[in-house]
Amino acid sequence: MSERTENRDVRPGRHPRAAEFTTLRAAIADERVRDLFTFEFLAANETFARLVDTTAHGILASIGALPPANGVTVQQVRRQLSIPWRRTVPLRFMYERLADTGVLARRGEHYLPGAAVVEEFDTVAAELAARAPGAEVAAEILRTLADGADRYFRGEASGDEILFAPDALPLWLRYFSNDNLLYAINNTVGAEALSRLAPVSGGDFAILEIGGGCGSAAEQALRSLGSAVSHYRFTEVAETFARHGERAAKAAASASTTVESARLDMTVPWAAQGVEPGTFDVVYSVNCFHVAPDLDFVVTEAARALKPGGAVVVSECVRPTKLARPIHAELIFDFLDSFTDVVTDPVRRPTHGFLTPAAWRATFEAVGLGDVTILPDVDGVAEHYPDFVVGAVIARPEDRG
Repeated sequence: MSERTENRDVRPGRHPRAAEFTTLRAAIADERVRDLFTFEFLAANETFARLVDTTAHGILASIGALPPANGVTVQQVRRQLSIPWRRTVPLRFMYERLADTGVLARRGEHYLPGAAVVEEFDTVAAELAARAPGAEVAAEILRTLADGADRYFRGEASGDEILFAPDALPLWLRYFSNDNLLYAINNTVGAEALSRLAPVSGGDFAILEIGGGCGSAAEQALRSLGSAVSHYRFTEVAETFARHGERAAKAAASASTTVESARLDMTVPWAAQGVEPGTFDVVYSVNCFHVAPDLDFVVTEAARALKPGGAVVVSECVRPTKLARPIHAELIFDFLDSFTDVVTDPVRRPTHGFLTPAAWRATFEAVGLGDVTILPDVDGVAEHYPDFVVGAVIARPEDRG
């Protein structure tokens, strides 16, 4: 998965720079949150971003879509290769991402060869494994994607059939894990957000988790909050993940915490699935709400489930408002219909995928949760460190009595 051209600047391992880490740390005003973002995480994240670049380049090469010297548009490639229209989403992402990092250049709608060198996939994957051993699974998922990309763009297999084939499921159990630094950061930031909502003097504190997956978010939250949580309801729609998640939640909970598990589809009314209105102090979700086909519906259901003064906490990638650029983690998920086939809105949800702080605020304000905090201030941090994309959104009523 590489291309080397004379006179190009080869700088493998160029990130992260210590100065950039210092800049990132200084931009996070909240000390407790600042301590969650270690140099180890920054190094792993930037190495993964480089791995995404070489994967994208390799996929374009494998399907015959690398741009010629005079350039090419996405639509020209789609027609030339007879790519199904719906599958232009990841195609466009790869061109935009590589143009953003200099591997390609852009002139209007045309993409051309760029100046930056494409690194060797195996070299960068080995670097990622050395920096953060639990994150090496991300490279395995990228390999799986690259191996199936030709079938995907020919319309012979869907992204789900490639990425979630039975033999690929163990990869996702490892990816959605607190051992994977690239994913665990959302769980730790989310747990920090929850800790700020727990009653200082104790008492009832009931949390409903939506889309709990393999249980890593519940595991982190329950271990961090301990006996501060009186009741935790873990929910997940996929049976395979739900079994793992239920076990993880129960194993991590304090002896005084009641843990329940249920199957819940967030896209249909929650009350009909056992979630009574006004019963939880917090509705919590990690890396799930952004795939809701109708986000307004899901957020309305979440608000309805809250006790008076309760909060919704969403922890996931958050796209900086001012930066209209691809987030590297989106390469994998842009191949999934569930990620891209969503209802959009010019203000609340301008595009599929990860939302900006402005979009989250508008979304929650529309359901009466106008007191919105982003932990940390992603937009503020991005002014100094543009690639910062991790945050927890805390949404509460403005008048909490």
